Amino acid sequence: MYLSEVHSMVSKGNCVKIGAVADVHQGPLDIRKWLRKFVEDMNNDFNPDIVVELGDFIGCKKPEALKALKEINEVYSRCKAPRYYVFGNHDLDAFTREEYISIVGIDYWWKSIDIKFLHIIFLDAAWGPDTNSGGPTGHIPCQELDWLQEDLEKVPKDKPIIVFCHYPIAIFRDEPRINNEEELLELFKDYRLVATFSGDAHYGGYREENGTHHICLHSMGWWELDKITGSYARITITPDKIVVEGRGAQPSYILKIKK
Repeated sequence: MYLSEVHSMVSKGNCVKIGAVADVHQGPLDIRKWLRKFVEDMNNDFNPDIVVELGDFIGCKKPEALKALKEINEVYSRCKAPRYYVFGNHDLDAFTREEYISIVGIDYWWKSIDIKFLHIIFLDAAWGPDTNSGGPTGHIPCQELDWLQEDLEKVPKDKPIIVFCHYPIAIFRDEPRINNEEELLELFKDYRLVATFSGDAHYGGYREENGTHHICLHSMGWWELDKITGSYARITITPDKIVVEGRGAQPSYILKIKK
């Protein structure tokens, strides 16, 4: 399937469109001009169903973090599409979860939604193995796993599912970024998990396992000016394809969805 065919399916409404950005890292450097380009593309051209910020929205600690988060969220808030967030470890270096969600204006730590034929899950893996500090190793706590199991039990077995999480899932199998990754993936074994999208690893990555596409996005920002790429992804999902149109240093993919 070429992009022209995807665009044909878009015109028929038989798709879900998602704009996604990872690792913006506002502060100490100012990344707003790069995020503005994302917002302009989303509002004026791509017109997604939702947009997703994949964690590490900020890259600094208090006292600078409050100003940085308010500044960058003001830009992101200009997206016309509904906005979603997941926690990154740097976000929680500066704020508690309660502080963070109050500033950005959400009421969840983890969440799921349905758009058309697709079930979408937003996970919080920024717990670390022994602490709530967020990392560097991710972890999914028991309470969240219990919620996930209950959520999946409501999903038809043939319904495609995608997951957004700051930490890569099933990409770095020799050194997993989530220390209970196997426990997490076990919950999906009887369901139709077609893709996961993540950040954290700034150069990104891709791995297919058992028919599931695991995609780690390239970071938009950095704390070194010459490494800022302004990267993000325009994701189009049809009943049988996942198309990732990369911007900046983000690779593009056309991927088949398992039946």
